[in-house]
Amino acid sequence: MRYGAPVAPNVLAFASALTLVSAAGAQQIPAAQLRNALRIADPDVRRATADALAKRDGLTVDDWLTALAAWKSEPELEPGMHVITEPLWNGEKTEETELHVYVPKRALENAPAPVLHSAHGTGGSGTWAVGMWRGIADRLGMIVIAPSESGPNDGYHFHVREREIAKSAIRWARLNFDVDENRVYLTGVSRGGHMTWDLALRYPDLSAAVAPMIGGPRWNPNGQNNLRFLENVTSLPIRDLQGMKDDARMILNLRIAFERLEKLKAKDAKLIEFPELGHSFELGAVEWDEFWAKTRNPRPDRVVRMMSTPGEGRAFWVEILAVDKKKVRDRFKPAMPTSLYNRLDDAGRRRWICDKAEKATARLEVSQTAPGKFRAKARHVSRFRLLLTDDMLPEKGRVEVRYGARRPTFKFQRSKKVLLREFVERIDRNFLPVVEVIVK
Repeated sequence: MRYGAPVAPNVLAFASALTLVSAAGAQQIPAAQLRNALRIADPDVRRATADALAKRDGLTVDDWLTALAAWKSEPELEPGMHVITEPLWNGEKTEETELHVYVPKRALENAPAPVLHSAHGTGGSGTWAVGMWRGIADRLGMIVIAPSESGPNDGYHFHVREREIAKSAIRWARLNFDVDENRVYLTGVSRGGHMTWDLALRYPDLSAAVAPMIGGPRWNPNGQNNLRFLENVTSLPIRDLQGMKDDARMILNLRIAFERLEKLKAKDAKLIEFPELGHSFELGAVEWDEFWAKTRNPRPDRVVRMMSTPGEGRAFWVEILAVDKKKVRDRFKPAMPTSLYNRLDDAGRRRWICDKAEKATARLEVSQTAPGKFRAKARHVSRFRLLLTDDMLPEKGRVEVRYGARRPTFKFQRSKKVLLREFVERIDRNFLPVVEVIVK
């Protein structure tokens, strides 16, 4: 089936509820307080609430680990199409956002269920973004969620607000369904394709696989550039469906992106071209049952993180906390010598600018070599942290981080605060860190 125009399914309403299951005892774990913390929209208030929970007497790290590993939501809804309005966090405040949700019967019968975040095109709505996936969702038991743009619906604005709404919608799904955290996927068409690329490049551990369609990563003369983050997604399965008679600048950005991904030895990134199509694609070009079965590894042995925007330094168990502000620039517009500009074509100019932008981007690479032993390489990074689970720690001794010519060691202590902050923020039962190591 070819896609390029919206179709609208019917919608209903639903309610949901949460429960907490704990082998440590229902009376011990403050389930109601945890539910309240999870439902707080403001991240700063969530963290403060998590800190207060961590101070409660009588509960150990192991008590909390048992409870959080067993935590799940118990949705009270019928299978089918639903639409609700939810106050989602947009980076500064909550924003009333229309969510379209499709729940197949199998999703409730075989929980934890996979979730697909589907972003609509310009002028569209979540109705169409859900509708195109219903048949596939039925086969896979996959819940589909799609926010409708509540602001200017005239294209992807490359703005933090749009990214935060998408992340909040995925968080909402984790709160309201028993979600398989290792099977969260991103897709989108046109405006939604641009958004899908941007989310994947900035938050590479958010999803297990991504499928942007007739949309791409961005470079333009005003300094917007997420091509500089391509190394973040070398381990992420990507299927990009693109009519090759579409906008020439976007096609060029895509060609540069996949050219660079090949040089970076990306494991599973494919650009699927339709030479005779314009701003459209053939959905059947991918075996979706197989692609939407891919799983995320929540704790890879090696993590690479490229970043330039404050607050976007996290990937898996690694986070950049501070950078050299004189060398890292978010909006990047280098001055190209006139002689070089005249020699190069548009593709050559973009490649030159991408090379320069990468040099103004912070990069952190950390590998685990043994329990409690890590090797780090960094560029323009002045401070970073490691979030470590029990199985990443040594039985005794200290954590060692080989960093350049240094080998600092860190005495560690398991922390309820670290654990609860992480859980109320990311709601991930598959990654429950208990130690934070900060390296300067």
